[in-house]
Amino acid sequence: MRDERAENLAALVLDYSIGLKKNDRLLLQFEPSYRYYAEIVAAQAEATGAMVRYDDVSFDSNYQRRIVAQADRTIWKSELERRTNLAKWCNTRILIETTQAITNAEFDKEVIGPYKGVLYRPGKHQGYDVRWNIVGFPSRQNAKKAGMSFEEYEDFVYQVTLGNNWKEMSKKMQTIKSIFDNAKRVRIFVPNLTDLNLSLEGRLGEICDGRLNMPDGEVCYGPVESLSEGYVYFQHPTKRGDNILEGIKLRLENGRVVKSSAKVNEKILKEYIEIADGTGRFGELGIGCNYAIQKPTLNVMFDEKIGGTIHLALGSSCSTDPLQGGGLVPEGLPHWDIVCDLRRDEKDLANFPGGEIYVDGKIIQENGEWKL
Repeated sequence: MRDERAENLAALVLDYSIGLKKNDRLLLQFEPSYRYYAEIVAAQAEATGAMVRYDDVSFDSNYQRRIVAQADRTIWKSELERRTNLAKWCNTRILIETTQAITNAEFDKEVIGPYKGVLYRPGKHQGYDVRWNIVGFPSRQNAKKAGMSFEEYEDFVYQVTLGNNWKEMSKKMQTIKSIFDNAKRVRIFVPNLTDLNLSLEGRLGEICDGRLNMPDGEVCYGPVESLSEGYVYFQHPTKRGDNILEGIKLRLENGRVVKSSAKVNEKILKEYIEIADGTGRFGELGIGCNYAIQKPTLNVMFDEKIGGTIHLALGSSCSTDPLQGGGLVPEGLPHWDIVCDLRRDEKDLANFPGGEIYVDGKIIQENGEWKL
């Protein structure tokens, strides 16, 4: 028996998020364990008159491991061609959020980057030709990572997706965007942990209100690439592929990371930063605005949206419409979001003393609460 909430989430994404129409070409991507949800989405899409193609290979962790391990690079060329052909075919795409993404610096550079360059090609739909959405249906793997039972995690996922008024949230984020747009100096400050200055001069933001992700709830920018200065500490664990990193600290000068450390899996952090010049720069400043999400779950798709946090991405810029002044870190690079919490936790003041955001010298957020 199908869960009515899963049906409703599928309908929300097809209707509100990507506006699926008759004769649209929908690429539906998922790892094999999500087929239950994929079939729900596909049935609704086909009832609309859309054409659907399944891709449960690209995100099959066993398949990914075999491809990444190949010494013969002609295999990689074939994989890039396969993915690129799917990307060229579709004009709409839904990715059911994956739990076992495999990462490899060379594979990211030679296959994933060029493939994404085709998939996220410029166009009129929020800066893209393909109308797309990444949706986070509940899974037992993510429930385990979050320390919840599957039933608890289901309730959590449907509350932060179906339980939000996305149009109302969009209006609130428009106010936040108007404050950050074109800011000469944004300062993120957490006593003894973070003191980072970024510039958004000449840059306008993007309101993420459920059109590109579900759940959603952030305002994001591509900071000026050469003007990030200072240091930042990320309190929450983060995932890079199968690996969990903890206690990440970064120091930046002239926009590039000059010193990095992590309490757990530091080597992975340093290897990522050295993939290219752009993976050592911030391609995104994101401001979390979804206050229905209150605690991290080791799933960045949810964690980066937590109201009262900011996240910074090493790598490719968030791809706002170029006419809106998006970032310039090349799109062909990987993109890794890491969350910095600005909320105050009386039980753990050493890590969560509360923080502040200043825009051109004026405080606009304190301890995760807006002062608008």
